[in-house]
Amino acid sequence: MFYKEKHNPRPSDYNRNGKLSYEAILQILENAAGNHSANIGDSIADANKNGIAWILTEWQIKILRRPENGERLNITTWVRGKAPASAVYRDFILTDANGTEVIRAEAKFALFDLTTSRLTRISEELFGSYQPESKTVFEDSQRLRTPTEYSAETELKLRRSDIDFNGHVHNTRYIDFALQALPTDSFDRDSFSKIRISYKKPVTENNAVTLKYISQEFKETVGIYGDGILCCLVEFI
Repeated sequence: MFYKEKHNPRPSDYNRNGKLSYEAILQILENAAGNHSANIGDSIADANKNGIAWILTEWQIKILRRPENGERLNITTWVRGKAPASAVYRDFILTDANGTEVIRAEAKFALFDLTTSRLTRISEELFGSYQPESKTVFEDSQRLRTPTEYSAETELKLRRSDIDFNGHVHNTRYIDFALQALPTDSFDRDSFSKIRISYKKPVTENNAVTLKYISQEFKETVGIYGDGILCCLVEFI
């Protein structure tokens, strides 16, 4: 089942260059996924009450054109696959008011048992309720690998606003953290066409956070560490 909705622009969605911010892109996609789940009776609130939760583990985003201030967006998302497993893939396509594609993305979600603190298999019933599609926005993707070394390191002080109701840094905040680690020229250029994120472990409010950066083969990678443990990898191209 293809779920569709519209997003009307908000001033907070855009950065200082008047372009849709990278964090806003994630927020728009994440909200659409949540609305789709709620629409078929699998809301986040109900899942938490039942002791299970969807955990976001990966993002792959292709930016064909950065929407600018005032543009309205059309969002289409769907779950894909043929049989339930411990994780599912969700695809997204964003188009402008003329129907021209501007962004495509893929997310990987795993089902987590809050009682046992372990991943759990998705039931046939739950998987089937999404009426999965076979269409995919990316033909293939390689695993995001942790760099063997970094060229720069920055300490980051967490703010109260970075922490969500679970006591963790919210998924969309990691990309903003990664941007802080980029060299000034890369940050000012503001022209990345592909972003990949791999979530390893949540950063909590008591963690000492370190951002580690390296640029290799036209890719800029930031490792976000909490108390010395890798929590998230973000790759910009």
